[in-house]
Amino acid sequence: MTDLSEATRRVLLHQHGNFALAYSTAFQPKLSYFGDRDGFLAYRMVGRTAFVLANPLADPTRCRTLIEEFVSAKKDVCFAQASKATAEILSQLGFCVNDMGPETSLDLASYDFRGPSKRNFRTAVKRFEAGGYTVRESKTDALDPKEVGAVSDQWRRTRTTKRHELAFLVRPVVLADEEDVRKFFIFDPSGKPVALAFFDPVYENGVVTGYLSSTRRRLPGVEPLAGYYMLHAAIEKFKAEGLRTLHLGLSPFHAIHDKDFNKNWLVRRSFRFVYTNALTNRLIYPFQSLAKHKDSYGGTRKQTYFAINTLPSLPRLLKLLWVCRII
Repeated sequence: MTDLSEATRRVLLHQHGNFALAYSTAFQPKLSYFGDRDGFLAYRMVGRTAFVLANPLADPTRCRTLIEEFVSAKKDVCFAQASKATAEILSQLGFCVNDMGPETSLDLASYDFRGPSKRNFRTAVKRFEAGGYTVRESKTDALDPKEVGAVSDQWRRTRTTKRHELAFLVRPVVLADEEDVRKFFIFDPSGKPVALAFFDPVYENGVVTGYLSSTRRRLPGVEPLAGYYMLHAAIEKFKAEGLRTLHLGLSPFHAIHDKDFNKNWLVRRSFRFVYTNALTNRLIYPFQSLAKHKDSYGGTRKQTYFAINTLPSLPRLLKLLWVCRII
């Protein structure tokens, strides 16, 4: 049940890929697949533990059976960044289900750039345009690959995880062109790319209905509001195309309440510690600043869930850090 062709995965993505990580679920490198032409789960094995990414790419009526078959086959299973619908199935199957943090999204039809909370957008546009910069969508094969690669590589060297790309919950950046993935760039007055923003498609019934803001990077020294400048251009273009939603992604371990399901106490305490601890935010990942940044856009938040069916939970939390390449 694991030999699913790219064509089969793409068909299922187009029909059922209505969640933020759908494209990553279908095409992220190094994932394995469990299912058939009617639907599948994407996962990574870490030791004997199977980590499932987000939700099944399947018709909702097929999801419970698919999950049951997977759990029967793999035994020790964790789900990460699952939706509430998936979490409800997992809870019924005896999983401990914890809040993992909200995904933020913007309703494009009603979104605008007015008011104090949107000041960064307006400031970014003024500063970049005054400096002779432009932002536009482009195919990467129309650009110098060395210049595009330099933006990505130099940005990563400023991160705490500078040695490698993050993975699993974050789709590793792909600098080549990809079907239905939209790519925007800021160009300096000489026409050289100095920042990039990539957007993964979200589908419903075969039609693209929105995008996930999956990657934003800039050269060191470029105005920090570069992300707002690129996002402003993308939002304007997506609105003009009649698209519905722009997903901004996960704020890990932010707004943890654990009121919906039977939770694991160690998972809850671990998530809260990692989010609030100054050292983990400085040395491992800036969880708090990421959440504050996403809240600044004024979108809506929807909780996601982390679920385990095997104890003890601590080894599985450490494996989660490993599969995400945080450690």
